Amino acid sequence: MKQRSDYIGILNGIRAYSILIVAGFHLWQQSWLQNLFPSNLLQFMGVRNFSLNWVPRTGYMFVDVMLLISGFCLFLPYARQMTDPLAPEPDNLRTFFKKRAARILPSYYLCLLLYLIFWVRPSDYANVKQYLQDIFAHLTFTQTFWPESYIGTKFPTALWTLGVEMQFYLVFPLLARVFRRFPLMCWAVLSVLAQVYIVLFAHLPQGNAESLRINQFPAFLGVYANGMLCALFFCRLRIWREREWKKNRILPLAALMLLLFSGAAIVCMLNDGLSRAAIIQRWQVDYRFLFSAMVCVFILLLDAAPKGVQWLFSNRIAAFLSAVSYNFYIWHSTVLLKLKAWHIPYYPDAPEGAAAWPQSAGGEPWHFAWQVKYTVLFWACALLLAAFFTYLIEKPTAKRLLRKKKIIRT
Repeated sequence: MKQRSDYIGILNGIRAYSILIVAGFHLWQQSWLQNLFPSNLLQFMGVRNFSLNWVPRTGYMFVDVMLLISGFCLFLPYARQMTDPLAPEPDNLRTFFKKRAARILPSYYLCLLLYLIFWVRPSDYANVKQYLQDIFAHLTFTQTFWPESYIGTKFPTALWTLGVEMQFYLVFPLLARVFRRFPLMCWAVLSVLAQVYIVLFAHLPQGNAESLRINQFPAFLGVYANGMLCALFFCRLRIWREREWKKNRILPLAALMLLLFSGAAIVCMLNDGLSRAAIIQRWQVDYRFLFSAMVCVFILLLDAAPKGVQWLFSNRIAAFLSAVSYNFYIWHSTVLLKLKAWHIPYYPDAPEGAAAWPQSAGGEPWHFAWQVKYTVLFWACALLLAAFFTYLIEKPTAKRLLRKKKIIRT
């Protein structure tokens, strides 16, 4: 199959792996499955205590990567125009919002409808006002405006991310026009505004009902700004490489070495937060800008790395996972919670006074087997459900809404 000239294969892997890591974090919260590898696995390399526990336990940080990619992809047509006057003009305002609606709304509103039919009832709330407020917030993508619809919602909790995304879509056309004329100044202003908001409103005690502020749209302005600036650097570096790459074979190897270094820096950063952060949400929001900037460096270096390394992010499996990632993200928490609620796979009822059951049943003879079966079932069911909604609902509906044979997905 011939790929579009604007196709960036490595973004498939970045997007897919980020969403899988976020889902892995939510899976770990429900299963506590970890320590699958012996700690002396890499002792021959001088690594005394090998562990991959940081991967699921810091997965919440990769929500930022998903939003970063959104800023990158949406600004990419503008970045191409800035670096190449012959590049196609970005979509006009009407086409932009039509594409965003076709991409987001069908699967999202179908999820809300199914929840209202099968699982969300007025009796689940303290009063009818909270019930109606939760519905209104999700219908209007304003989940993060109120604790009741962010923390106390009966809909999938992961949907708050889509609220932030839709709020970004509303202001993006204006931001893109300003960013196009004054990229560095706009990037600096957005980054400063995010930090000011975080200092004034997001430094709150753990457990406070207003902790939703760390995940409100203004707290992500720096992440989106990094994504937009990364798109501009991406286009300029590609033009430079087209001139210089063939003349110097050392450059791809140098990019590979720097890529490995940047990946190690990201791992060290996540481990640092996991090991020493007194309040994990405070660390998350304080290091959000730096983390997203490091991911930008990783993306730029990955695009310059040898083709064999890029293949890890641009192969057919990554492409499939990226294609179903939106519906996977929408439904993964539902699969997690319903499997547990329905005792699939089977586990005994919790003894009196037991908390966080059954993941807290360490030492029970059935516990590890349940963790493994639950993990395998989750991945299988969630991916199958995501593929079902993607290829039977999302894509056909989007095609009809856009009235085109081909849909450009950004």
